[in-house]
Amino acid sequence: MVGSVYIIAVRALIEDSEGRILLIKRSSNSKTNPSTWELPGGKVGAGESIEEALKREVKEETGLEITPHQVVGVAEQKFPVINAIHIIMRCGAGGEVELSHEHEGFAWVEPGDIGSYQLADWLKDFMEKNLNQGTVEEDSGLKRIIGLMKGFRR
Repeated sequence: MVGSVYIIAVRALIEDSEGRILLIKRSSNSKTNPSTWELPGGKVGAGESIEEALKREVKEETGLEITPHQVVGVAEQKFPVINAIHIIMRCGAGGEVELSHEHEGFAWVEPGDIGSYQLADWLKDFMEKNLNQGTVEEDSGLKRIIGLMKGFRR
């Protein structure tokens, strides 16, 4: 039996000066997770470093220039043929959001309101797992966000 094939994806956790998180909404005709909200980012290309891929993907999707700081978590997404590993990094950002054609909306979301958005399955699973297990590092920024997610559990 052939084992699972994995791809690596990178995601940016971007907070504004008010502590809100940037979420982007995938287009309704997306092959994966249509019309759901997620963190900006995407696949690491051949020969790219994780940081290079994250900067490229965020620029392509949002028009923002970012500075990656630290890894705050890892999420797994299972597909019928492949699996994706999402590396989530806290990032600083500059510029104004200008969405690509792959997305149809963006929002700066209060951490306590994230649960009211229809999240991509990988992000929802990650948040629920870390909310229930408390496995996020204290200084990651995500710990505060998860702590504020009132009403997220369903």
